[in-house]
Amino acid sequence: MQAANYAETYFDALYSDNSDPWQYQTRWYEKRKRDMCLAVLPKAQYDNAIELGCGNGVFSALLAPRCHALLSVDCNKQAIQLAKQRLAESSHVRVLQGVIPDSLPTAKTTFDLIVISEILYYLSPNDIDTVIVWIKQNLAIGGTLLCCHWRYVIDGFAMTGETVHQRLHQAFNHSALTHQSQIIDSDFLLDVWQYSPNSVAMQENLV
Repeated sequence: MQAANYAETYFDALYSDNSDPWQYQTRWYEKRKRDMCLAVLPKAQYDNAIELGCGNGVFSALLAPRCHALLSVDCNKQAIQLAKQRLAESSHVRVLQGVIPDSLPTAKTTFDLIVISEILYYLSPNDIDTVIVWIKQNLAIGGTLLCCHWRYVIDGFAMTGETVHQRLHQAFNHSALTHQSQIIDSDFLLDVWQYSPNSVAMQENLV
């Protein structure tokens, strides 16, 4: 049976005896993907960022120097403890445990960077739509949305990176967001939208 919603036991099992179940710290695949995500961001610095699905905080630690404030969220208690340890010296980073979309921030503060990596295919289509609505309401004018997902089928879950990014394109391509960048890798999809029509060259008055 394929799960329609996030399953707490799935992630508990992954982290039960492994502090790095996806081998973020040792696989070249993961380092390469992180480097590409950081490189494709259209701004050097962001005032207020949020990362949905931070896992054990490996990417959070690299993202933190690019942000004046960063909120990293994950559903798994063990992952959150590891992320807090990794980011203990980064006082501008908050790490919170919460299941998406129920734990999405509802305060009026907007984010000028929203990072969603390797998480949406664990959600139901309805929950993905909830996240999309939240993005439209909480991405600041001039802000950036980065989404990155594995392209292959994940056993036990109905959605894939392909179906997730199709849904994102359908939601944002006729909205106020501009599709800034796209990387179609053999193994993952990476899309960046901006709440601005200006490219990086335009931002620096090159064109």
